[in-house]
Amino acid sequence: MFGTMNRPTILITFFFLLVFSASFSQAGYLFVKRGIKKKRIYTEGDEIRLKLKDGNFCSGSITLLRNDTIFVNGLPVHKTFVKEVLLKKKPKKPFPDAKTVALIAAGSALTSAGLAISDKDHQTEALIAGPAIGFGPLLIKHFGGRAIGAIPRKKFRIGKKFYLQVLDFHISPQIQRLKTF
Repeated sequence: MFGTMNRPTILITFFFLLVFSASFSQAGYLFVKRGIKKKRIYTEGDEIRLKLKDGNFCSGSITLLRNDTIFVNGLPVHKTFVKEVLLKKKPKKPFPDAKTVALIAAGSALTSAGLAISDKDHQTEALIAGPAIGFGPLLIKHFGGRAIGAIPRKKFRIGKKFYLQVLDFHISPQIQRLKTF
């Protein structure tokens, strides 16, 4: 591959690769962790709601993550002042409309009829199997999801179980001024 290219072309290619890798550095991350597991990841530009130790609330967009400090709408909040990270409430999924239910009922009737015709010995099982095939997943999704989501997490209480970790990739002005060569 490199045998057909001449030396200046290879050097220019590597130069541009180095320039672009330095100019497109990553943004900072804010992790809500429990032990070593990450429970929630926030980046710069994400919306966040915080409850501080003095009882005040701070909500808005994360503008910067640097030196264990979270800048929310430009206002600095050190990670040690955060008491809770509040989560958004997810909207409940509505039950399907009448048209969808009618289509499922028609499909269940056709399935029951097909099963009853193909297996004449077990017609009662076919009458039960059609609606079970059609409406079963819908009912499990709707009512099972409500049962599991009955106790949703509303916040991460920072302290004993959860903690914040700020990972910033910004080059500080001191490091920029130092010349390595």
